[in-house]
Amino acid sequence: MKYLPLILRNVFRNKVRSIFTGISIAISLFPLMLLYAFLDLQDDMASSTAQYNRVAVLHEGGLAGQLPIAYVDRVRRQPGVKDAIPLSWFGGNYREEKTQFAQFATDPKVFFEIYPEYACPPDQIAAWQSDKTGCLVGSVIAENKGWKIGDKIPLQGNIYPVDLELTVRGIYDGPDTADRSWLVFHFDYFDESLKEARTPNSGNAGIIMLRTESASKMSPVMQSIESAFASSDAPVKPMTEKEFGASFLEMMGNVRGFIRMTATAIVIALICVAANTMAMAVRERTREIALFKAIGFNRNTILGMFLAESIAIGLLGGLIGGIGTKFLFSLIDLSSVDPGLGMFYVPWRTALWGVALAAAIGLFSGLIPAWRAANVSVIEGLRKVV
Repeated sequence: MKYLPLILRNVFRNKVRSIFTGISIAISLFPLMLLYAFLDLQDDMASSTAQYNRVAVLHEGGLAGQLPIAYVDRVRRQPGVKDAIPLSWFGGNYREEKTQFAQFATDPKVFFEIYPEYACPPDQIAAWQSDKTGCLVGSVIAENKGWKIGDKIPLQGNIYPVDLELTVRGIYDGPDTADRSWLVFHFDYFDESLKEARTPNSGNAGIIMLRTESASKMSPVMQSIESAFASSDAPVKPMTEKEFGASFLEMMGNVRGFIRMTATAIVIALICVAANTMAMAVRERTREIALFKAIGFNRNTILGMFLAESIAIGLLGGLIGGIGTKFLFSLIDLSSVDPGLGMFYVPWRTALWGVALAAAIGLFSGLIPAWRAANVSVIEGLRKVV
């Protein structure tokens, strides 16, 4: 600690170079933080919903396949199933907006049995359940769109040849890890609209989401459901909610592998940038290093001082890039850009990981310059004129 003032003075000896090196690290950390925050949020969502023992039942052919609505009651009757609902994606356009948001036709009487983490005033739930054209919206999308109880929401059919006129009857909320950007409405109203349009897509449950009585019954329930529909015209593929969420990432390819490769490339580039800064510092201070040795500083002390300087510069960038990103996305409402991004935030562990990574970059980038500084010859150093 007695060398700390000297180390800090040397860090900011060339203020412009040190600050720009730190800013370079911070800017490069920014996209890295976003990528890892995305993965951490997926993990947080999976771990937070695991306690609810939810299972998604899809057509064996995937999301494009159709499951008859009659399957919902058959699934409910399976041993170990607590309850089940249809979740049929509508995918309509709201007014002239191009960006879509989650819109599901479901069973309003059972919805909160399947998603108990969502909270909504009882009077609003009752109003939604009693109004066939009523809908329930998440707090994030309600705030983004400026929706209030009683507002009319026109949805223009994009996938289906029907338009829906819905009325906001309730606004639900939930924990940070819950998706609060859904709009859900009566399946019966949706299905009747499809029948009036004489489309062959009526009676399609989309996917079936169920809850089991306990975590131990999830595997037996999935096996029994798969067996029960194996010989039907529409065989099914049950999967846990965590597996269902992971399947969307798999559609985009090996996302985790891509992020790791991107992170590796960024880290290597940052090490080169920081190493160049420290190499210039060693070259400029060759005579000073020789003087330190002449008055009694040993090699290990000089090695440690230069490594500490390098780590300090890395930490400077880490604090700006890591903690700065955390606070930036706590202030910015991404739902104003895309309702599906309303639940995006940077967890503290991701921010602290960014700071630690920046410190490690500083350490590794300073190894060779610090070793060179520690091995400067007193005679050669004093002879050198910078």
